[in-house]
Amino acid sequence: MTVTTTALLVLSVLAGACTQRVTGLGFTLVAGPLLTLLLGAVEGVRLANLLSLLAGLAVLPAVWSRVEPRRVLPLAVPALAVLPLGALLAASLPGPPLLIGEGLLVLAALAALHRFPRPACLRGRGGAAGTGAVSGLMNVTAGIGGPAVTLYAAATGWEQRSFVACMQLYSVLLNAGSLAAKGLPALPATVLGGAAAATLAGAVLGTLTARRVPAARARQAVLTVAAFGAAGAIVKGVINL
Repeated sequence: MTVTTTALLVLSVLAGACTQRVTGLGFTLVAGPLLTLLLGAVEGVRLANLLSLLAGLAVLPAVWSRVEPRRVLPLAVPALAVLPLGALLAASLPGPPLLIGEGLLVLAALAALHRFPRPACLRGRGGAAGTGAVSGLMNVTAGIGGPAVTLYAAATGWEQRSFVACMQLYSVLLNAGSLAAKGLPALPATVLGGAAAATLAGAVLGTLTARRVPAARARQAVLTVAAFGAAGAIVKGVINL
């Protein structure tokens, strides 16, 4: 891995971890597409899952008092249930088509967020179960479980501070399950160590800036970066076909 690639990886992870602390989600939306672009579909998603788990663990102690398990479990249980199917799907597809599919999934999720900001179909127990299942599939195959849950939060009017706290527990459960289904990334220890350090630094930076950055502005930045990253993943997949 070149110095430039390593620097891009560390910067994307730092930005993703900071965003996760500010908005509740966003680590994989910011860092995931670039990790996939730099490392390939399989290792990029595995690293995104691992670092998203670490980011959730880093933030969770600071927000634990606002975590509501009764709101997390209806999402987490169906998400965990579909992980083996998603892992099998990810393992059966070659790299370039998986890159293209992951990029398209991100763009489709972003388009849905823009077109249907408060979808009524996601309310109630059925909405929670469906959201969790879609989030789980997208997380284990593409490392992007957040957009579906963001739609659900908008549909149910989930208060922002509670949402930020609950999503840390959800992220820990979902990404731990994804790694159990697929395994850890096979990357050099120096890369893993640098990425882990960047994740922790980003969580600290996010804690310092969380009260100063308007949530709406932070979320818009997440969506913009994710769109460019997804487009890059699609281009790389097409070139390598």
